[in-house]
Amino acid sequence: MNNGLDLSYLEEVTGGSSEMIVEMLQLFVNDTPDQLSNIERGVKNGDWDEVRAEAHKMKPTFQYVGMDETHLLVAELETKARNREQLERIPELVDLIKRNFSSKLDSFESKIKELSS
Repeated sequence: MNNGLDLSYLEEVTGGSSEMIVEMLQLFVNDTPDQLSNIERGVKNGDWDEVRAEAHKMKPTFQYVGMDETHLLVAELETKARNREQLERIPELVDLIKRNFSSKLDSFESKIKELSS
C-alpha cells in the first residue's frame, strides 16, 4: 500500500469501504496520543494497572493499521505491567511505541485525506 502503510486488515474487515477505513484511521490518529499520555502518566506514578489497561485497549489498533511490530511492543508492555516484571524496560518500550506511531502519523493523515476526497 502507498505511504508504507499496510491497511489490508482494515480493507478486509470494512469490505473496502473508504468511509469506514477513514473513520477507523481517524479514531486511531485521535485516540492514540491520549492513550500514550495515559500510559506515560501511569509509568510516572507507578500505576501498573493503568499502564496495563491502556496498553490492552490500544494493542489491537496497531494490528488493525498494519503496525505489527508496534503491536508486539504494546503486547510486551501490557505483559510487563500486568506481571510487574522488568519494569525498568517499560519507559524504553513506551518511547519506542511513541516513535513508531509518530513516524507513521503523517502517512495516516495523508491516507485519511486521500480516502476522504
